[in-house]
Parts: sequence; C-alpha cells; structure tokens
Amino acid sequence: MPLDERPGTLPAAPADRATALLEALRTVFALIDDLEALRTENRQLKEALEGRALIERAKGMLMALHGCDEAAAFQLLVALSRKQGRKVRAVAADVTASGAALPLP
Repeated sequence: MPLDERPGTLPAAPADRATALLEALRTVFALIDDLEALRTENRQLKEALEGRALIERAKGMLMALHGCDEAAAFQLLVALSRKQGRKVRAVAADVTASGAALPLP
C-alpha cells in the first residue's frame, strides 16, 4: 500500500507525485551513469593488469635469453617498441608468443 493511501494520510497532490517521480528517475539515471563508468574503469584496469603481466613475462624471457637484468630487458622491449612503432605490450606479446629472442634494436 502506498504511503499516501494509508489510513489517516492525505493523498499526495499530482504535482508532488510527478516531482517525486522525476527526482527518482534522475537518481536512477545518475546511478546508471555511475555503473557504466565503473564498468569502463574495471575493464581498463583489467586490461592494464593483463598488459603488466605480459610485459613481466616477456622481461623474464629476455633476461633468461640474453643474460641481462630486469631494467635492461625492459629497455630492450622499449627500444623494439620504438623501432617498430608499436606499443610495448604488443612487442611483449610477440616475445612471449614466439618463445625465441627477437632481433635486438
């Protein structure tokens, strides 16, 4: 039973109901916008985390293949990225997929 139909309460005026409904709709749409923003942020964070893990694996492979330290392995990825005009993540994916050393820049 709606609040305004309880015994002893006066029915709300139609304008009051319309105002309340509009405010409720604004709130719902704002929540939908917030939810969509959170979904987008969540997707971006997942992609960043996956990219970071991929880069870490590629660095490990380069360290093992070339006998270098972590910083040098990352610099190899960055140099290849610049030379090829591709993102570091894409170069790291090639390194991990090939399982072999890429040509050094």
